[in-house]
Amino acid sequence: MNAIRRAVLILVLLLPWRLKAQTDVDVIHLKNGSQFEGKILEYLQGSMLRLELRSGGEIEFREEEIGRIEQGWESSKTDRQETVSIPPPKGRAYAFKENGVYNATYFSTLSGSVNKDFQLGLGIHNVTGYQLHRVFGLGFGFGVDTYSFDNGETLYPVFAEARGYLSQKRVSPYYSGSLGYGFAFRNSDEFINKANGGLFYRAALGLRLGADKDTNVLADIGYQYQQAFFERRTEFQNEIEEKRLEFNRIAIRIGLIF
Repeated sequence: MNAIRRAVLILVLLLPWRLKAQTDVDVIHLKNGSQFEGKILEYLQGSMLRLELRSGGEIEFREEEIGRIEQGWESSKTDRQETVSIPPPKGRAYAFKENGVYNATYFSTLSGSVNKDFQLGLGIHNVTGYQLHRVFGLGFGFGVDTYSFDNGETLYPVFAEARGYLSQKRVSPYYSGSLGYGFAFRNSDEFINKANGGLFYRAALGLRLGADKDTNVLADIGYQYQQAFFERRTEFQNEIEEKRLEFNRIAIRIGLIF
């Protein structure tokens, strides 16, 4: 009986060491030569890996930092160990925020013709919205559009916008469409006594350049329409001139979204 008791006692004493030796541990080897041990909590292929360290803390790695992942037993050399090799990433990882709040700012050129004469205008717009899904988001924006610098024909559109991105790549086609109202105001410097705005809409197709989670470049081309009315007093003859206008413009824009 004493011999049996001693054997049981030895087994009880050795069991914790055996269990400790077979604790499941993941080893992350970085390309810079560093090595981290712990438990993988989250792994998003093409994006990031989150590891709980053996000390209890957590650390996050971008996939392009990782050279190799080992998953297996910590204990003896005879224990089975699985090695997963990650191929070198092709370019930076795709990390574009496909849902959530976004803010986009655009600078645009507005080109068209009036009475067969070419006119070039400029605009700046800002849009804040919420991307519900990669292919569909809604936002609200405002801007300033000058259609003619010579005549002081400037409008201030306020609009709703829909947008979406068509692929999960660093360079992705996207669409946007806006509908709203452009406000116009008196301008004594340009002898405009009365001004009314009107319907505003725009449709565009373009490219998102980059797939970072912070700031990306946008470039697009589209059609922009704006109604307006201006009543102007001529400078020398003191006559009243009324103009009901429909601006039809090709809009080329470049902007940033974050």
